Amino acid sequence: MNNWKQKCPSPLRGEGPGEGDKRYGEHSPSPQSSPSEGRGRLRFVTFIGGKEGDFCLHPVPCTLHPVPLAKRATSRQGFTLIEILVAIAILAVVLSTIYVSYISTMRIVRSLEYGDEIYYMARITLERMVLDLQSSCKERDSYEFVTQKDPTGKFPLKGVSFLSRAHLDFSGPGDSMAVAQISYELEGDPDSGGFSIVRRDVLRQGEGSSGGEGYILCRRLQFVNLRFYDASGREYPQWDSRTGSEGQRNNVPSSILIELNFINPDDGANPYKFMTRLLLTGSTKT
Repeated sequence: MNNWKQKCPSPLRGEGPGEGDKRYGEHSPSPQSSPSEGRGRLRFVTFIGGKEGDFCLHPVPCTLHPVPLAKRATSRQGFTLIEILVAIAILAVVLSTIYVSYISTMRIVRSLEYGDEIYYMARITLERMVLDLQSSCKERDSYEFVTQKDPTGKFPLKGVSFLSRAHLDFSGPGDSMAVAQISYELEGDPDSGGFSIVRRDVLRQGEGSSGGEGYILCRRLQFVNLRFYDASGREYPQWDSRTGSEGQRNNVPSSILIELNFINPDDGANPYKFMTRLLLTGSTKT
């Protein structure tokens, strides 16, 4: 039994009468346990008098679990509150930079897609209008080319109507050279807050004459203007081949200037502008 005793300084303090007071920790197994089972038990005893066997103040049994020095040093490491706040601030700056870059990129992509759609719509609209106007014709030796005034005053004109051989038949095969009453009218576009151009095509002769159902040619218009010129180059804001001036009666314009302005959602003061000028071969000098 004495071979398993081990003395060590005790964490307890005893109050003794003099310098002879000492503290010992006695490491010994219990009487019922084997030497190997008693190595983990440590009993601290405070003695007065400096000898074992003297008066014992208070024994404190405990169990020791040895911890490696490296592990104890690591367990003391951690982040301070300032370090955490600095890390959060850096993360916020990085995320905000990424977010701003993403938003800017998406805005540019949307603007390019919108611009491509406007350019495509303007090209289709101008090509269709040029073909219809250049195909204007007579019926019973008289022209019908009349513009409509805008009652609201927002536009120089509300629409234009004329005879043309550019009839479109969506119901099936038909006479593509038949004379039709073609008209362009401006209507409100609630989706964009602007205006739309509606094309109507009504047959004037032959079987299978259709009604006046129209289809939207283009949307998102901010401004539309047509200017008419006679054979001498004189400009007219309106044209009426029935009751107009002497140069307009029973005649069509010699040339027409078409101006289309589309809404620019990124800059309302700078709309998408398109303009073309076409010649009409049916015009005669007076």
